[in-house]
Amino acid sequence: MQHRILVLGFVLGSGLASACTTLGPMPATTGISALPAQRPGGEVQAAVMPVFFLSDATREAEPGPQASLQLSALIEPDRLFGTKGLILGARTWGEAGDSPFEPMVGLRKKLDDRFAVAGIAYGTQARGDDGGATYRANRLGGELAVDALLLPFGWLDFHIQATVAATYIDATGRYCVSGTGEGTDCSEGSREVNGAVNGIYTSATAGASIDIARRSEGYLHSIRIAFLGAVGAMPRLRDGIQQPSQDSYHSFGLSLTIGVGSDR
Repeated sequence: MQHRILVLGFVLGSGLASACTTLGPMPATTGISALPAQRPGGEVQAAVMPVFFLSDATREAEPGPQASLQLSALIEPDRLFGTKGLILGARTWGEAGDSPFEPMVGLRKKLDDRFAVAGIAYGTQARGDDGGATYRANRLGGELAVDALLLPFGWLDFHIQATVAATYIDATGRYCVSGTGEGTDCSEGSREVNGAVNGIYTSATAGASIDIARRSEGYLHSIRIAFLGAVGAMPRLRDGIQQPSQDSYHSFGLSLTIGVGSDR
């Protein structure tokens, strides 16, 4: 089945969660670790990121856990720019034809041997069409993250982390609806409506990770495998009209991050 719906804001399709095609996922978190490298370097990440689809906002049924593939990269200039903890990065997620590119900027700080915190800002514009549905959306958000070293075992450490994020979404588009005003597949004779979403949507993520070979010296800075769970708020849309109440969602994810750079 293909859900040819518009979805406002950020609406995408992930075959990871269902056989349905949708538009524009909304990631629950950036996936960036709060731990700084504390020397010039960079990180690359491949992840299955927790998301919700704004397409689900047009339907009555509660969405199940959904996820989207995500690729990201960042640099930490450190002493090269005289900016301790500054990170500059970007990410992309989704599927071909509807894969937003989003810049990110943030600060990371290690408080002591066990705790680190970070603040990250992000934003982008997305647009797409599929089977008669179209959308255009802007988003801007911020995330606060904390990381705690739980069990240090030399070359293998266990961490826990948590994030809270708030994302502003402003989106418009056109999609097909059923007789009850729910988003549905477009077909000949389908009724189409214009819709809009505007608001701030929050999410919280908690996770556990395994850090391999994290050292203060060496060209390989770290390898991290993280397991994530997220909950958050999402909009409601009926017959193209945004509802005053918000829905909630939950989802899960997994990421692999590799950090490299200066040896000290």
